[in-house]
Amino acid sequence: MKLAARLGAIAPSATVAMTARAKAMAAAGVDVVSLSAGEPDFAPPDLVQEATIAALRAGHVGYTSVGGLPALRDAAARWFSRLYGVPFEAAQVAVTVGGKEALALLFAALLDPGDEVIVPAPYWVSYPAQIRLAGGAPVTVPTRADRGFALDVEAIARACTERTRG
Repeated sequence: MKLAARLGAIAPSATVAMTARAKAMAAAGVDVVSLSAGEPDFAPPDLVQEATIAALRAGHVGYTSVGGLPALRDAAARWFSRLYGVPFEAAQVAVTVGGKEALALLFAALLDPGDEVIVPAPYWVSYPAQIRLAGGAPVTVPTRADRGFALDVEAIARACTERTRG
């Protein structure tokens, strides 16, 4: 099967490689604290397990609305409104399975070929690959440890061009 040429711009996952190495070292008897993939070593709380079982027994096994359950979207909008002190509506909320999926969908929806995206560093290893996969170009702007990794507005402004999206 021929894969899309754009996949050539995507490097293998450093997180997957680090996780595999940590597991191999642990299997060889090395005491390892892996700071790679976040793999919980505990079960979900009993309340969550019981609610899941109850929902399955009640027949809640079909697909939900594409953007997420309306009640969940409404609750999230209210929470964001309280947290940030600005009004949010359920129509402005999309529920995804995680942050990486949300960002991949966002980049796919907003970026045209050649659009630039400012990426403050340090960043999660997936961000540049997601931007490239959507046809964009990541532009890294460093942050500084001695400033608590706060965004540097002037550095971001200097990195912006007519191709910067946002």
